[in-house]
Amino acid sequence: MFQAFGVHGPELSPLGSAFLDIVLVGIAFAFLIAPPRTNRMSVAMLATMVLSMTALRVFMQPLPNVQPVTVAALLVGAHLGAKRGVAFAILVTLLSNLLIGHGWWTLFQAIGWSTIAVLGARATLFENGELNLPRLCVFAAVSAPLFGLISTFSLITSELTFTQFLVLLGQGMPFDAIHALGNVAFAVWMGPVLHSFLSGLTTTEEDVLAIGEGHGVDA
Repeated sequence: MFQAFGVHGPELSPLGSAFLDIVLVGIAFAFLIAPPRTNRMSVAMLATMVLSMTALRVFMQPLPNVQPVTVAALLVGAHLGAKRGVAFAILVTLLSNLLIGHGWWTLFQAIGWSTIAVLGARATLFENGELNLPRLCVFAAVSAPLFGLISTFSLITSELTFTQFLVLLGQGMPFDAIHALGNVAFAVWMGPVLHSFLSGLTTTEEDVLAIGEGHGVDA
């Protein structure tokens, strides 16, 4: 399954890479079709979010550890729930990594952003339709070291000692700080726009579900 050990962790063989892709896509698809059912318009809007964040992450790749996906994952989780948030996180991670570098680390990045999406679903980032921007900024900042910790697990090997792992975490702290600062900037810059977009998506789903219930069919 593994061929060598690279900067981000073990490098997968073509078969191992294909297996990882199938597993991640399968999990994302399972969460997308899980109840409550999603209508076509919502799927299209969520796909727009996935493609937009993928493009933005690829475009900003030259900037070290500036990750626009983190704030988006928080807000998707807050608006659409943990399942849709996890699906979003997996698809953005997979699609963007296919363009900027795909490997064993993709799994841990997907787990990291999925965890953040679940955190967003529990964080109460908006009340009465209004985004709580200070609260979003706090969770965006806290999400950086959490993502960094989970991503570092991709570097664990049988030869790595606990002390060496702590050294790796220490070496990653400056990058986590940059990630946190970038997250706060993205929260202030993109947070209200994404909140408005996702509010429209949520309203669309609720309207279709209401119509379906009124006619005695599933939405």
